[in-house]
Amino acid sequence: MRSLRLRRQVIPLLLAVSGWLVLGITAIGGLQAVRLLAVFAFVLAGPGTALVRLLPTREFLERAVLAVAISLSLATLVAELAYIGHVLQPAAVLVALAAVCSAAAAVELIRG
Repeated sequence: MRSLRLRRQVIPLLLAVSGWLVLGITAIGGLQAVRLLAVFAFVLAGPGTALVRLLPTREFLERAVLAVAISLSLATLVAELAYIGHVLQPAAVLVALAAVCSAAAAVELIRG
C-alpha cells in the first residue's frame, strides 16, 4: 500500500523535473551524446506521459501510444508557434514543453 502511494507521488515529481533537467543539460553545452539522447527521449515521451496520466485509460499500450502521439503533437505545435513568433530557439521550445510537463504533473499531484 505504501509503495503504491509512493509510486503515485514519485512518478509525477520525476515528470515535473525531467524537462528542466533536460534544459539544464542543453545549457551546459558539452556532452553531445547525452544531450541528444536526453532531448530526444524527453520530447518523444515527456509531456505526453504527464498528460496521459491524467486520463482514465488503463491499458499500457494505449497509454504508450497516446503519450508518444501527444508529445510529438505538442512539440510540433510549440515549434510552429515559436517559428511564427520569430523565437525559434531550442531552449524556448524546451521551456514550453517542460512547463506543460510540470503543470500536468502538478495537477496529478494535487488530484491525489
